[in-house]
Amino acid sequence: MTLEFTARNSFDVVVIGGGINGTSAARELAASGFRILLAEQADLAGGASGRSSRMLHCGLRYFETRHPVRTFARFPSRLAGAIGMARAAMQARAELVRVQPERCKPLTMCFPLYRGEEVRGWHLDLGFALLGRLGPPAPPLDYRRVRSAIERQVPLAADLRDRQKLASIATYREYMIDWPDRICVDAALDAERNGAELRLFTRAKLGERRDDGWTVDLTGRSGETETIRARVVLNLAGTWIDEVCPPARRKADSPLVLGTKGAHIVVRLPDRYRGHGVATLHRQGMPFYCLPLDDDFFFFGPTETSFTGDAGEAHATPADIDFLLGEANHLLPGLGLTRRDVAFTWAGVRPLTYDPGQPMGRRTREIHDLGTAGLPGILAMTAGPVMSHRSAGRELRDAAAALLGGERPSPAARASESAAPVPAAGSRPFPRDAFRRAVSAEHARDLPGILYTRTAYAWGRHLGRDEVEEAADCVADLLGWDADEVSGQVSAFLAYQDRTFPKGGVDKSPGSRAGIA
Repeated sequence: MTLEFTARNSFDVVVIGGGINGTSAARELAASGFRILLAEQADLAGGASGRSSRMLHCGLRYFETRHPVRTFARFPSRLAGAIGMARAAMQARAELVRVQPERCKPLTMCFPLYRGEEVRGWHLDLGFALLGRLGPPAPPLDYRRVRSAIERQVPLAADLRDRQKLASIATYREYMIDWPDRICVDAALDAERNGAELRLFTRAKLGERRDDGWTVDLTGRSGETETIRARVVLNLAGTWIDEVCPPARRKADSPLVLGTKGAHIVVRLPDRYRGHGVATLHRQGMPFYCLPLDDDFFFFGPTETSFTGDAGEAHATPADIDFLLGEANHLLPGLGLTRRDVAFTWAGVRPLTYDPGQPMGRRTREIHDLGTAGLPGILAMTAGPVMSHRSAGRELRDAAAALLGGERPSPAARASESAAPVPAAGSRPFPRDAFRRAVSAEHARDLPGILYTRTAYAWGRHLGRDEVEEAADCVADLLGWDADEVSGQVSAFLAYQDRTFPKGGVDKSPGSRAGIA
């Protein structure tokens, strides 16, 4: 049987993957006038995008190593790569703070420096001098080194280790990305307003290559399959990229993606930490942070371990928690953290670039043209962090346009970008209207999509069954749920919550914060 394709089922570009880079690419392509379909096997931000460390950093981490001068002198290519990534970080930091300030929460980062240890004060002086030349002047880095009256100027220093050896604390301005899941949702909705078609909870399978493009089979929740045509395919499925590739690519010797897991533990900290974070290298020589999350909740992390399997099932293991607690207590022994202090945990898997010469993968963002592997018209991206998603979207748009022969249709009348209100920290009134809007206007089809991805109502705490039932009852008529379905959806949400953000046994009553008698 010969398939006939019409304007209804033919697209310039099909984007596979509804994470931060897939939605950004769809937004840019749709705004440029291309006919776009975005397919996501689950919900928006369901993979690494919704489980990142949420940092909008200045790029210092790319220079952080135990022996920076020796390492970069021995491996000049690593220095070149670090400079390139740091420049991109500074540019991404400036753009996101300018364009989406409501998503960027500033903090004062503190980097303790000790006499006789491998990271010296002049290393940071040099690093920040370089960063200042690599990126835009705004927002400022506000870099300085506190050398005297340290505990008065930086009160959290009272909890640091080896205070008699503490030479100074470097402080500088960083940002936390308040709600990466919502950035994905807003980008997808912007793409839809500019003409893109969204297919969530839809598995995309590449079919055959034709003269006019690829066939793509789309299978939804009901099991029905529709075949469409795409002149270009963007495989932006994150850690699932290799699974999405056609069989010919999957049989290649080397995968495109290497997954590394980053786990985090969340604790409550005293008031002296508010508005601050702590950066260091842990005892294995990798960047390690204490960062503000919400109200008096802070997290420690991340880990970095190789990961195979379903990234959607990634979680912090007991070994991860023990490691993070050990490093947290090495950095800040004054807190005396134990497992009882762990409110909850989470973990995500970074889709880094596979490189046999780098066991933990390459962090440089890369676009792979699979035409070189005999699969013309397919592009994939690896190692695209959340913070640089806007430039990634533009780069993918331009690469797709080049495969389409450089044509540029008439741009759509670009819709203004979405900006959902950030939920207030601490007290959260029941947002009935936001829950219903998540279903009626934002493609939510289950409770995690409503309570985490689109409203953040559940973020930073565990909901009880009564509260989840109230949320389910609020949207049941929109989703066609009867009483049995409501009960099943509530149970499924509670299982998801416990699996994805497992508790650590903390007493959340007032006065139970770490370091508070």
